[in-house]
Amino acid sequence: MSDRVSRPPQLPSRIAALIAGGIAEGRWKPGERLPAEQALADAYGVSRNVIREAVSRLRADGLVQSRQGVGAFVIRKQGTGVLRFDAEALQDDATFRSLFELRAILEIQTAGLAAERRTPNDIAAITDAFRNMQREVDGDSAGVDADLDFHRAVARAAGNEQIARVVSFLSDQIRETIMATRLRPGSLVSEVIAVTIAEHAAIHEAIIAGAAEPARQAMATHIRNAASRLGFTLAV
Repeated sequence: MSDRVSRPPQLPSRIAALIAGGIAEGRWKPGERLPAEQALADAYGVSRNVIREAVSRLRADGLVQSRQGVGAFVIRKQGTGVLRFDAEALQDDATFRSLFELRAILEIQTAGLAAERRTPNDIAAITDAFRNMQREVDGDSAGVDADLDFHRAVARAAGNEQIARVVSFLSDQIRETIMATRLRPGSLVSEVIAVTIAEHAAIHEAIIAGAAEPARQAMATHIRNAASRLGFTLAV
């Protein structure tokens, strides 16, 4: 492959477009696994973090699907009418606010359902993601991934496939909001991480206890505070 690119702004979007182009050209066909992160990073001359974000955007576009411990697989070539938030649009305050309102509408009720319906496997997945969050080093992207895994695990615990699919999409967009929170002028990353972990701890404890209303309240607090850290006020 000779698709190496320089490092312009929105590099993950550029790489996602190149990979999507390769899928459209048949380089990787539906059902096939994309090369490993390191192989793609070497091919395009970028870091593995850039590849991880690019694949996250392809997943949000419905082009690929990740399988835990295996990799990312192509699920279709092209498509129209795919719901997505452009990376550039996420820099707009109105888009951020809309995203948080959407999260509030969906994830607060999802947390309550998760508390009512969680299975032992769900509890293990939520706990595993939470423990990975606790291991985060300041600014470590693995902590962001663990945060997203936590939200996906809660959604799966709700026992509703459609909810899980929408939250999975949202979680790829949430990555932008998490990074924006940490990079916001004047914010201290270590303090943001500590507060975020405490908020997730409350959600975790309520779901494990099977307490639906406390789970909803804890998720509402988390989303409301997350929005506040970006300068928005949500009525949730």
